[in-house]
Amino acid sequence: MSWSISDTTQSQETIRSQGFLSCFRLNYWGYSTVNYFSPMLRYSSVGTSNCGRDAINEVKILVREAHKQGIEVFLDVVVNHTAEGNEKGPIISFRGIDNSVYYMLAPKGEYYNYSGCGNTFNCNHPIVRQFILDSLRYWVTEFHIDGFRFDLASIMTRGSSLYDAVNVYGKPVKGDSLTTGTPLGYPPLIDMISNDPVLSGVKLIAEAWDAGGLYQVGSFPHWGVWSEWNGKYRDVVRQFIKGTKGLSGAFAQCLCGSPNLYQREGRKPWNSINFICAHDGFTLADLVSYNKKHNLSNGEDNNDGENHNNSWNCGQEGEFVSLPVKRLRKRQMRNFFLCLMVSQGVPMIHMGDEYGHTKGGNNNMYCHDNNINYFWWDKKEAAATDFFRFCCLMTKFRSECECLGLHVFPTAERLQWHGHHPGKPDWSNLWLFP
Repeated sequence: MSWSISDTTQSQETIRSQGFLSCFRLNYWGYSTVNYFSPMLRYSSVGTSNCGRDAINEVKILVREAHKQGIEVFLDVVVNHTAEGNEKGPIISFRGIDNSVYYMLAPKGEYYNYSGCGNTFNCNHPIVRQFILDSLRYWVTEFHIDGFRFDLASIMTRGSSLYDAVNVYGKPVKGDSLTTGTPLGYPPLIDMISNDPVLSGVKLIAEAWDAGGLYQVGSFPHWGVWSEWNGKYRDVVRQFIKGTKGLSGAFAQCLCGSPNLYQREGRKPWNSINFICAHDGFTLADLVSYNKKHNLSNGEDNNDGENHNNSWNCGQEGEFVSLPVKRLRKRQMRNFFLCLMVSQGVPMIHMGDEYGHTKGGNNNMYCHDNNINYFWWDKKEAAATDFFRFCCLMTKFRSECECLGLHVFPTAERLQWHGHHPGKPDWSNLWLFP
């Protein structure tokens, strides 16, 4: 279940008239952490009141009231990097405490940049991993947070600058290298989180990749308790629905909860967090409206953001298109949402996709605190008899259909596959992920 608090009621026409190329840019997402034990004051209604303590109480009240409505609250945490940039960045906190402990450093003092943000938090150093554990425990015990989604979680599996398995486990660990940044088979931080008496009772979700090229979807060290953002589900579904050939087998795996990724080692369908879109990338409406990213308003000459989006504009680029293209786009959006709702695993919906929110083709809106990122209540009302109604009905259908929330992967006894003709699926030109 998703929710949003926003004070905007402005329409698309208002947004287009604002001219975002000249607007002020700031860290809207809050992904450059300085203090891991406090909420960002800018997000609160009370601001700096009572030296920030009122903001803490506001978050606690929010979680309490959400729980009364049956809504769990997850915290999106970024322990892969901090706000201090690269080795030439400012001294704000950790660099001044102990630069060599808190960051992954090369021999001459340069920062390893597996995060894409200039630095990499030295997660598996004994001091740093205890610090991260204390922070997570604080949010659970003080705020009653129900779970965490870890941004670029693969960084948490990399060997620290001073990693030594003998000091961690008392003996060498086969397959683990002492090289800084090498992926560890048994990363101490993940081990500690997975087996912590406080954190073992909450839900843990990994974004199982990082900006350094480490991709662990289906292979993230899990101890039986971690779920993953299923990036392979996203990529296969996007390609299949836009018409890429040879994906029928991979698409079938997605519908079944990706057993090719999660069935081994006794994992379950709920280990797969299925999604089509997230805050990072195109919205659902933009996925069917743009072939290319349009990020000029970010001030980086359109060089930022993902280039490989697996999107299709249905024949014309942008918002102002012919009626046949608009109809096709609406059908495609329904196809995407239908697929998400009938797939085994846990469906994740990007807020605003249920009414067709557009960001004008910008797939990296981290720096805009304006209406292009805000929830458009007026457009939601306008979509109440159209796509939003469809999403509500599909969500209701899933919740009422017992076979769509299985705790085990479906077997051949429970499945019937069809192609252009009943009972005759076309499995030719299969492409299955390893």
